[in-house]
Formats: sequence, C-alpha cells, structure tokens
Amino acid sequence: LLSVFFLLVPLLCDKADTESATALFNQGNKYYDGGEFDQSIVEYEKIINLGIKNYQVYYNLGNAYFRQNQLGQAILSYRRALVLKPGDEDTEANLSFVKLFTLDKLEEQKINPLSNLLAWFLGLWSKDNLALQTSLFYALSVVAGIFILLRGAKRYLLFGLVCFLILFAVSGTSLWAKIKFDAVEYGVVVTPQAEVRSGPGSDYVLQFTGHEGLEFRVDEQ
Repeated sequence: LLSVFFLLVPLLCDKADTESATALFNQGNKYYDGGEFDQSIVEYEKIINLGIKNYQVYYNLGNAYFRQNQLGQAILSYRRALVLKPGDEDTEANLSFVKLFTLDKLEEQKINPLSNLLAWFLGLWSKDNLALQTSLFYALSVVAGIFILLRGAKRYLLFGLVCFLILFAVSGTSLWAKIKFDAVEYGVVVTPQAEVRSGPGSDYVLQFTGHEGLEFRVDEQ
C-alpha cells in the first residue's frame, strides 16, 4: 500500500499543478485581453514558478512585457519560447518586431552559407525530438540486423539496415551538434542600461554602454 501511495502521489501532484497552471493561464489571458498587462505577467510568472515549461506561456509573457515596454524581458521570453519550440513563426516574427525598438543596432556576425544551413536545420528540431529519432533509428537497425541473422541476408533487409544506419548516423550527429550549440550561453540586458567595462569592477575602463534588449553571448563569468 505504501508503494502504491508513493507512486500515485507524484501523479496527483502533477495533475494538480497542470490544473492550477491552466487556471492561471486562462486568468492571465483575461487580464491581457482587458489591458491589465502587469497582472497578466504576474499570472504567467506563477505558472513558470510551478516548474512548468511551456512555449505558449513564454510567448504570451513576451507579448505582455512588450506591451509594458519592457523590451529586455520580452526578448528574453521569446528566446525561451523558441528553445521549447524552435522555428515557431509567430514567436520569431514578434522577436524581430520587438528588436526594432532596441537602441543598440549591432550588425550580426556574418556566417558562411553552410553554417547558416546547419543552424536552420538544427532549429527545426528540439533535443527531445532528435533524441527520440536517434533512439528509433537505432532500434530499427537492431531489428533489421536480427532479421538478417534469422532469415539470411535478403536484399530488402540489407537495404533497410543500410537506410536505418544512415538515418541513425544523421540523427545522432545532429543531436550531438544540437547539444553543442545549446551549450553556448546567451543573455539579454533587462535593465535600462548596463556599463560594459574592460574588467570586473567599476575602476576598469568603460568600453561602451549597452541598453535594454541588447543580446550577447556569455564566453566567461
């Protein structure tokens, strides 16, 4: 009985959190539709504090922050939404629109066409999707190999095995590249402005001043 109880408690907690998150999401949407954007932000943040990660919550949160003229928080929310749902057209469109209002207009680093193609391809998939595909193609390769051992090296079995192995290699390599790309940390300035100095202290030389919404790559902390 104790074992059953401990197995059921997490399921009941998850269900309760989901129901609570749904109620908070609906309430946040009502506040947003009524023009009470600060209240909608509070409701959406409550969902995130429950540990629930949903791209729609971050997308709506980005919209609410933008209506409050908090560009940094809006960009940050859209970026988090794109991590959960890469390539979402609405999120990318809103992100591009919000960035038009930022003060710092920096030219994006030019990347060769092959790197652009790779970034576009990896942006179509999440790590979970790639992991699932890799596991599936690996399992199919194993099944095809077992059939070859049991029924002989039939032409169609060999063809299937080669195809599954190629797909497994492509998916596995893409997963590895996705993990490497996602390991790079990025940030967004969410304060009105931030002084960028040559070192970690106010006595270092001021290089430039970054403003709200400026995105950057974290190389070192």
